[in-house]
Amino acid sequence: MLKKIQAIIRTSKFDEVRLALHDIGVEYFTYYEVNGVTFQNENKGSYRGTSIVNAAVVPRRVLEIVVPSIDADEVVEVITKSANTGQVGDGKIYVSTIDQALRISQS
Repeated sequence: MLKKIQAIIRTSKFDEVRLALHDIGVEYFTYYEVNGVTFQNENKGSYRGTSIVNAAVVPRRVLEIVVPSIDADEVVEVITKSANTGQVGDGKIYVSTIDQALRISQS
């Protein structure tokens, strides 16, 4: 059985996470740039009697890694340790089960 690990991390921690994954034998993963919106540090104000909320847009990277189920806990632990800054907003990790994986090209 396979597990898909999706990790949303700070862009500044990407290289550290990438190298840590390489150290435990993760040979391939996909990543892409995303933006998140947070209301945690929102600025509230008003303009001509209208309430305004300025939400912060935060750049992030999403990593998608598919590994055998037996390796999933180690991958999650490595991401957690290497992406951690100790501040709010370090990211999220989601783990889901992959029912089927197929190759598009046949060798």
